[in-house]
Amino acid sequence: MGEPVAAQLTIESFPASGAVDTGPWPAGPAKGIGALEGPVWTDTGAVVFVAMDHGFLYQWNPDGEVTLFAVPGGGPNGLAIGAHGDVYVAQNGGHGGASRRWPGITGGVQIVSPDGRVSWLTQDPVAPNDLCFGPDGMLYVTDPTRSPARDDSRIWRCDPATGESEIVATPRWYANGIGFYDDALYVANTFERTIMRYAWRPGERLGAPEEFARLDRGLPDGFAFDQEGMLVIAAIGEGGAPGDLPVVAPSGQVIERLSVGSGREYTNVAVAADGRLAVTDASEGRLLIAAGRPAGGAPLHRPNPG
Repeated sequence: MGEPVAAQLTIESFPASGAVDTGPWPAGPAKGIGALEGPVWTDTGAVVFVAMDHGFLYQWNPDGEVTLFAVPGGGPNGLAIGAHGDVYVAQNGGHGGASRRWPGITGGVQIVSPDGRVSWLTQDPVAPNDLCFGPDGMLYVTDPTRSPARDDSRIWRCDPATGESEIVATPRWYANGIGFYDDALYVANTFERTIMRYAWRPGERLGAPEEFARLDRGLPDGFAFDQEGMLVIAAIGEGGAPGDLPVVAPSGQVIERLSVGSGREYTNVAVAADGRLAVTDASEGRLLIAAGRPAGGAPLHRPNPG
């Protein structure tokens, strides 16, 4: 196999300095508007994303304006789009480096309505990282143990109608990004630089996963599929090196590495229907928008109508 192709993307960076006025910031580790994560494209062509350390959700609008969307508090992490414009939030409870205390905010899954109201779906998960809907309309959530003394996780299945939650797998590694493609469940095993794949059957626990892809450098975080089954991964740089976006073919081979700048912590990526990429850069506090894929994003599952 040949070496992956390196490609430099044309990037727009948001917000411009001073574009978001939400009052004085607490001290935080990131520049810009915070340690960003969890981008999702909405049905209106906007992007909703989080500032983990500030406890905020933002919305980037197609005209380039970035506005405050909601204040779930704690440490909002991954996001998923639900029915009727609702946004589901993997709330880590502040375990991901929150820069202020939020009394009463624990780990779990929150729901943010289109008008910004925040409610709880479940508080069973301990410190969720990412989440997605499956073919069964259920919500699947990664819940890694955030301690240097342990390196294990839980994967939860949550009913979006009732909040009832159950553990369907207990991997002994740090489960991070999560997503479905062709009725298989993919999970990032961050510290072993791999993407793991689970066979999936409705209503059943997950069995043992298989290794789908392995990176030779960079730590895989969030990811997204395009319509051709290409997997685009947000990879965090190691040893001070910039991060990038490895692209993995359906065979599991890394065929391309997309450069989006000098940031070290590209935490997640979402692919729009027209192929544009939305990338969160936690090290610089920027949302990056780029024309990246010839194929648009793979359709995402939603909760069952109810």
